[in-house]
Amino acid sequence: MANDFKVRMMGGAIGLIAVFSAAAWAETPVPADLAQEEAYLDVLPKVDVPENVEPIPGARNEEFRNCEAAWPAGYALARSGPEARALRDIYSFVRARNVISTRDCGCSGKVANWAGVEELAAALREWHDTERLDWQQTELVSAEAKKLIAIAETMCGGSF
Repeated sequence: MANDFKVRMMGGAIGLIAVFSAAAWAETPVPADLAQEEAYLDVLPKVDVPENVEPIPGARNEEFRNCEAAWPAGYALARSGPEARALRDIYSFVRARNVISTRDCGCSGKVANWAGVEELAAALREWHDTERLDWQQTELVSAEAKKLIAIAETMCGGSF
């Protein structure tokens, strides 16, 4: 009797896992074709990445979270609100681009101007023909930001 109950519980658990897996798979967006993805990435400002990414000699790395006193006023929009996640994705890209271009690993390099976020957000809203961005519309921006953050961390010799 106890074994019968265990078998039913395991069968039910496996069934639920299959249902949840199918639901997650069904909600996964179809990847855009390569040409559309490239056109989308053309919306992003270009970043001059050095060919050989090496640590900056004598760089003093400061993590962004330690620079809160210098955070731009607009960053409050990225902390909560309807576009918060999308704005954080964009700001991550802008911050990483700023560190790479200025070669500044301190707060002045990690705290980028919010105007860059506003410009890119406006371009993305126009591209997606929407008034409000969500995380799905900035997913590629986030992916590019992660690549740039890895480069910035190598250059700065520490966490972003």
